[in-house]
Amino acid sequence: MRCKYCQTEDIKPSGSVNGRKLVKCNNCKHRFMENDSLPKMRVNKHVIVSAINLYYEGLSVRKVSRQLSEIFGEKVSQMTVWKWLQKYSKLVSGYVKTLSPQLSGKWHHDETVIRCDGRNEWFWEMIDEDTRFLVASLLSQDRTLKDTIEVFRKALETSKQRPQALFVDGSHTYDRAFNKVFYTRYKVNRVELVKRVGIRARETNNMVERLHETLKERTKIMRGFKNEDSAKLILEGYAINYNYARPHLSLKGKTPAQEAGIEVKGWKTLIENAIQNETIGTQANTQRAVEAVQVVQ
Repeated sequence: MRCKYCQTEDIKPSGSVNGRKLVKCNNCKHRFMENDSLPKMRVNKHVIVSAINLYYEGLSVRKVSRQLSEIFGEKVSQMTVWKWLQKYSKLVSGYVKTLSPQLSGKWHHDETVIRCDGRNEWFWEMIDEDTRFLVASLLSQDRTLKDTIEVFRKALETSKQRPQALFVDGSHTYDRAFNKVFYTRYKVNRVELVKRVGIRARETNNMVERLHETLKERTKIMRGFKNEDSAKLILEGYAINYNYARPHLSLKGKTPAQEAGIEVKGWKTLIENAIQNETIGTQANTQRAVEAVQVVQ
């Protein structure tokens, strides 16, 4: 058995509560029940992972709740499913930012309209040509220079390296944002901006347009998002599901993350790794705090 928090096997019995055995991890010092659940969760982890998978594969929270009852015999409310989606999308989002995908450097960018809180908002998506990895996404109320710069910078944070070329449509906003984020006077690492891509052009944005359709297939049955905060969180989960859980037909069944050299697949592994990463970070912060106190003393 492994620790639920840090995944080490250095655990020992530590009493019981209401007849349920407890164990303690000698590494991270957490105490937890000896069952197949995630930290601080009563329900089996396979139920939670199945709920997340079913939702991002297209089911509503109502249908997810019904399927969990049919398959696992677990009576889970729609609100509970929704809270799981928000909690673990946020948790995993922080973890995947620490990963470094190996991308081709040819990025295609476009935006599409989605409904949020009864109004039209813009969802920006940037995809790597060879790996199909979703490099960056952003939900915004408008298409301003500030929004364009933000999505470009998010792409750099994800890839951790500059691209070779950026393919966009003919909007003038892209020129100013490109100069702000990617411009350099040196020939080394210079990025090419390819504008006015389209069906009749030499370069097209068909792959990112197809990605828009994948998103709209999912959001159509939702009839839009009720508020912007939940929309941003769920869309982060959508991007994670696309990159790390959903097999891609053009990649012969691999996920974009696997094609980009990251051998992490599926929500179960993502959640476990994210919990471990969070535990390690907490331990490091605690150690730094102790060392700081010792220095003061």
